[in-house]
Amino acid sequence: MSCGNKHAASSDYRFRGLWKLDKFEAYDSIGGKWVEDITHVGYSGYILYDGLGHMAVHLLPKGYSDFDPDKNSDSLNYADVKLLAKIYKSNYVYFADYKTENGKIWHTKLSATNPKDKGLVAIREFEFNSDTLILKPMEKINGLKLRLRWIKLK
Repeated sequence: MSCGNKHAASSDYRFRGLWKLDKFEAYDSIGGKWVEDITHVGYSGYILYDGLGHMAVHLLPKGYSDFDPDKNSDSLNYADVKLLAKIYKSNYVYFADYKTENGKIWHTKLSATNPKDKGLVAIREFEFNSDTLILKPMEKINGLKLRLRWIKLK
């Protein structure tokens, strides 16, 4: 154990390093294959594993980099406020302890942009394909069976 981490450090060092989001994919049950998820087109993000049992992830929606945070809030109309709330809600960050076992990774969230997520455990199936990490949430997201493809940065 290290730094008070409740979980033993992952012995799977393939995770260690910085990964960039390639794309979200949804499972097409009719075609029986994974296809690009159109609800997450344009998303970007990074995930970092330290190899000692700690990780962080940041997911950014399409258009996030175009957002102007310096805009005077008094000049915002109702539509601008709704857009601002949507962007902040879909910009997701969390830090977690992690452990791996039997093809699954557990992220025990230490902090998150959504305060209700603190302490929650996100379980993902994982697989590696060369420089690609594929994480599959165990739960459906917006009713979809999704997976996220991450490319390792050198």
